[in-house]
Amino acid sequence: MNEQEITEVSEINPKNPFSNETEFEAYNSDYGEIVPQIRMEGCQIPLFPNLRERNRIRRYDNIVGGFLLGHFALMNILFLIMGEAFIFFLSLADGAGGALPENYHSLAWEYFENTSSYTALMMLCIAGCSIVVSYFGCRATKIPVSHLFQTKDFSFGLAVSYIAIALLIQTVTGWAAVGIEALMEGVGVSDYNPDLSSLQDIKSVMMDFIYGVIVAPITEELLVRGFVMKNLSRVSQRFGIIMSAFFFGVWHENIPQFVLAFVGGCFFGYIAMKHNSLVPSIIAHMGVNLCATVFDICDTYHWDTAYDIFNIFYVMMVIAGAVLLLKMLITERFPRTTPAQAERGIRIALTSPLLMGVLLCHIGSAVFMIVQENV
Repeated sequence: MNEQEITEVSEINPKNPFSNETEFEAYNSDYGEIVPQIRMEGCQIPLFPNLRERNRIRRYDNIVGGFLLGHFALMNILFLIMGEAFIFFLSLADGAGGALPENYHSLAWEYFENTSSYTALMMLCIAGCSIVVSYFGCRATKIPVSHLFQTKDFSFGLAVSYIAIALLIQTVTGWAAVGIEALMEGVGVSDYNPDLSSLQDIKSVMMDFIYGVIVAPITEELLVRGFVMKNLSRVSQRFGIIMSAFFFGVWHENIPQFVLAFVGGCFFGYIAMKHNSLVPSIIAHMGVNLCATVFDICDTYHWDTAYDIFNIFYVMMVIAGAVLLLKMLITERFPRTTPAQAERGIRIALTSPLLMGVLLCHIGSAVFMIVQENV
């Protein structure tokens, strides 16, 4: 047998065609969707993919990129339409008492950006677009959405342990983000850090809680760890975890949140694969956002005693998270990549125009925001 050939079809498992013992087989898609002849007698998977196999892999990469570009465009268009509608009705009210100033539109946008309506519309656009893109993206790639929630070997104890580890990651990456921002400030550059919370009254508190703790974790995990990671993992689970986490980080369009989203995204991706379900990553994501929301509320309303009590609980969870993460690193393995999988991962992704296009859109948007912040 040629050394570049892995195995014959009689020994090929379509759910683990590269014989990678570090991957979670139950999570994998059927590789026959990329190599249809995989079950034919005498079929072999070479170390280097041929043109047809590369094109089929690239097709899934481009589908992911295309739907994410649609998400980016749809979100911004919807927000612009909603914002203009808000300003239009505001102008009707303000114009009733006389003529409006020439710069009314810019003043109205500035006012709009400082209202709870801005926060609500932004959150509505992000969540709505994530649901739409996830649903139709999964349909386009023949992934039953219901299968993304069929949890395997999960328990309440594991849920608590995953939240503790996620809080540890949040703490450590938070320190790293502060350090990065300090370095940027040292060279005279301020990073753009959007604040989507608006806690002036009980309604805004409830809105922030519902979105941050319930809606965002579900919709973001559905899009990133569901549609995106499932498709980018068709060849390699390691590639799928890291690449989807990178998209998750870039999607936030600022450095502090990128650091948290990327590292946290790798952890969320791993536990989603391990249990073949989005439920563990959604719960861990909810735990992180819940703690951040509680701290924000206590700080905003100067509930110092409540803040101190909750901080003790948080520190205990972080310490427990450190122990649990150490245990996980000793007893479990992050999926590795075989030589054949490496030939089918980043090299093909870099030649997928739509996948690279969405990265450039978010990176460009982040750079634009930083430039605007420093003008």
